Amino acid sequence: MLLGLTALVTSLAPRPTVTRPGLSQPTPTPTPTPTPTPPATSSREIFKTISADAGAPRTKIHARVGDVLALTVKGDVLDGVEIEGAGKLEPIEPGSPAHFEILLDRRGELRVGLVDAERLIGVVDVSGPRA
Repeated sequence: MLLGLTALVTSLAPRPTVTRPGLSQPTPTPTPTPTPTPPATSSREIFKTISADAGAPRTKIHARVGDVLALTVKGDVLDGVEIEGAGKLEPIEPGSPAHFEILLDRRGELRVGLVDAERLIGVVDVSGPRA
């Protein structure tokens, strides 16, 4: 068995290159250089808290494409909070706010509203990407 393992290891081991006079040497192939990646656009994380209570002012949030919005909606209501255009819906109740984290990937306006109360509580205005 030991003889068989020795034969296997010997057959797999790399062999030294022998150069003979008069034979041409193989030309080494260049290692490909990595393509530089373009610099990432600077994005930022925006932390906002808005109120869903009746009579609270409507909040407008300004952001840019590529930003990440971390939004908390607090209030003494039992409802659902929806961010239209982002496909996000979270429950809210007294003492338990709704939390969202959204990558803002396109321009436009995202409306934040209460589902059952059918009331707009905020707007996220997403403008063009950062230069």
